[in-house]
Amino acid sequence: MEDQPKRPSEVLAEQVKVWRDRRRLSAQGLADRIRDLGGTLSRVAISKIENGDRGVSLDEWLQLAHALAVPPVLLFVDLRSGNPVAVAPQVVLHPWLVWEWATGEQPPLVTAANGGALVSRVEEFNSAQSALNLYRREASLGRALSDAQRGAKAAEFAGDERTAMGARGVYVEALRQHAEVLDQMIEQGIEPPGKPYEWVEDMKRLGLSRYPDRLVAVGDGDVHGER
Repeated sequence: MEDQPKRPSEVLAEQVKVWRDRRRLSAQGLADRIRDLGGTLSRVAISKIENGDRGVSLDEWLQLAHALAVPPVLLFVDLRSGNPVAVAPQVVLHPWLVWEWATGEQPPLVTAANGGALVSRVEEFNSAQSALNLYRREASLGRALSDAQRGAKAAEFAGDERTAMGARGVYVEALRQHAEVLDQMIEQGIEPPGKPYEWVEDMKRLGLSRYPDRLVAVGDGDVHGER
């Protein structure tokens, strides 16, 4: 007989215990990690959560996920078992479908008469997804720009002027594309993430951004640490 679908709160109670065991943490060990984050969940509270005797606030959900070092969504979907999740009394979905919705990959789904799933509220979802898509594009272009910068510096160090010129051209094009997506974020009212000082200065010097004064420069550390 198939397992009965569980509400996200019921899945969370199970998954906190699952991930705590995988991290080889006692309930007190997890409570200690949360305390180090400034949270207040105690050993007793964690035991009650795992036994289904205590609910979890949004703040506590994120603290638990942070302390367990898991994506927050993995605390209310069980991808390993594939057991359905009752997102709402009339919306029962496979956990992968819940994952895709929760991570912004596709619109919310409703249960179809044949037991499948149908997308709903597509236009509303797409308008909300636009900011997420910009962040994803920015992250991808940031990685490409970081690679291009390293390539340009390596070519310059090697001393081959022709190769160095080509590598600098790749770097400038990557800068241009990155400046473009940062401009798009600004135009949509999204505060752009901080970028390495050298990138921002090069964008300004080359006139690649329409909003140079809105760009945020940070230290010269790796780009992935600046987000």
